[in-house]
Amino acid sequence: MWSQNLNPATAAFLLLAAVAACLTPPSLALQQEPEIPVRNWPAPQYWMPSLATGMTASSGNPAAEWTLSSGSSPRSSSVTPLTAPLVLIGITPCRLVDTRTFQNFPAPFGPPAIQPDVIRTFPLKSHPTCIIPPEAKALSLNLLAISPGPLAWFSAWPDGYPYPKTSFLNGASAGLYNNAVIVAVGVNGGIDVRSGNVTDLIIDLNGYYVEASAGNKTLGGVIQSNGTAQSLPAGWTATRNGTGQYVISFPANTLPAGSSPAPVLTPIGAIATLQGASVVRLADGSGTLTAVWSNDITFSFVLAPN
Repeated sequence: MWSQNLNPATAAFLLLAAVAACLTPPSLALQQEPEIPVRNWPAPQYWMPSLATGMTASSGNPAAEWTLSSGSSPRSSSVTPLTAPLVLIGITPCRLVDTRTFQNFPAPFGPPAIQPDVIRTFPLKSHPTCIIPPEAKALSLNLLAISPGPLAWFSAWPDGYPYPKTSFLNGASAGLYNNAVIVAVGVNGGIDVRSGNVTDLIIDLNGYYVEASAGNKTLGGVIQSNGTAQSLPAGWTATRNGTGQYVISFPANTLPAGSSPAPVLTPIGAIATLQGASVVRLADGSGTLTAVWSNDITFSFVLAPN
């Protein structure tokens, strides 16, 4: 009845739009879906390749939450020279890779889509905005394939190592398929991927793993050159008090009584000399980590209470 109030030209336009919508392939609609937000997901505090178990992936549903099945852990790449347990440094989740053309991610982290049986390398430690510090040995990632058709298999492993012939993702039809995975960082600071079919790919990061002695609770993060935090543990803050001078404050109960940790600080993306670093612990376990560099610098820090 509503169409009786429209002039013929408007009615014809709406009819053509409706037909076009009906004829749009589901695969094209998936590829053009912009609203795929960065979400967080569980990751184990400690990790070694031999400890990894399976995971259930959500599939074919753009609105699906990225969650682990009961009693499971993220899957992991077993191609790695790691021999000791690693400890997680959690960060605010950020997007490393999006191959969809309209998202305009810079090379080599954007287009083109992943091609069938072609190995593609992503140098993740060289990412310009989602910063991964040099001491990271493995990465907590979420892989999301936006597949225009069936996805026979999808693999990821440390760059510079042989293709492991394992699969993290697969699907019988067009859809969105994701898995939380842990992949060791390769010899050139990145990972390799390979797919059985053409697919767009999104990779998100919510933490990285560093070496730590057994029993230590390792804390850390990344501080930008202007003093803002790329990532910090909950309740921590950072400020820049002058050229190359940074103060990182941590809340009560962070450091146990008698603790005297030696911080490890590493410059990222530029050259600077560390002129001093000190930790002050107050009676309630709160305190500050002060770092003085020769110039303003983005840097990572690791602090292991002992």
